[in-house]
Amino acid sequence: PYPALAAEEHARLTDTLAPLRAFLDTHLDAAAVDRQADIPRAVIDGLARLGVFGMTAPVSVGGGGFSQLAYCRVMEEIGTRCASTGIFVNVQHSIGMRALLLFGTPEQQRRWLPPLISGEKLAAFALTEVEAGSDAANVQTRAVPSADGAHFLLTGEKRYITSGALAQVLTVMARTPVPGTDTTAVTAFLVTPGMPGFSVTEARMEKLGIRGTATARLAFRDMPVPAGNILGAPGKGLKV
Repeated sequence: PYPALAAEEHARLTDTLAPLRAFLDTHLDAAAVDRQADIPRAVIDGLARLGVFGMTAPVSVGGGGFSQLAYCRVMEEIGTRCASTGIFVNVQHSIGMRALLLFGTPEQQRRWLPPLISGEKLAAFALTEVEAGSDAANVQTRAVPSADGAHFLLTGEKRYITSGALAQVLTVMARTPVPGTDTTAVTAFLVTPGMPGFSVTEARMEKLGIRGTATARLAFRDMPVPAGNILGAPGKGLKV
């Protein structure tokens, strides 16, 4: 059992769960999601309208201001019905925007959080590579700074990226030079698919289970990313 929530939050959570359950019971067909290997856009939009995508984000940026505990209660409701939809929501809310909430500059948060919370934009987290899955420190995607330091040229490939072909905002991990040394460290970059050099090489990788999530392969070819899109400090991507 969960520890008790504060009375005010418990009341707000109760008000959130009732319409969520009704929506899921009416609109979420887990068997169809698995059979068609797709979560309908109407389900995504409905969850966004119910505030699921921004539950723990501050009220000041359009979020619900809930605790992580309350968010887990919501994830239970979704996950008991459809694993694919639960993972999709968690990618959007947690690894998709959590680093932005924790490490984003005020400008980055103003730019990207409101559309991610509203569901206008979808998020993804691009870490995994052929040679670097759970070995996060071994990513080989590179980002080389321009001579004036205004941007980085990102080159590499990612795979098994949930929502990678759907997302308009991606957190991408890449190795950057450590100034004054011949070593590199992992840096987190905020990337949008409209940047030159970005491509989706496989939009939906075939999977045995959790088929509704769109798990993609992505490629970056000398893709210029503004230095202002670094999330957190340079070389501190693993912390992010």
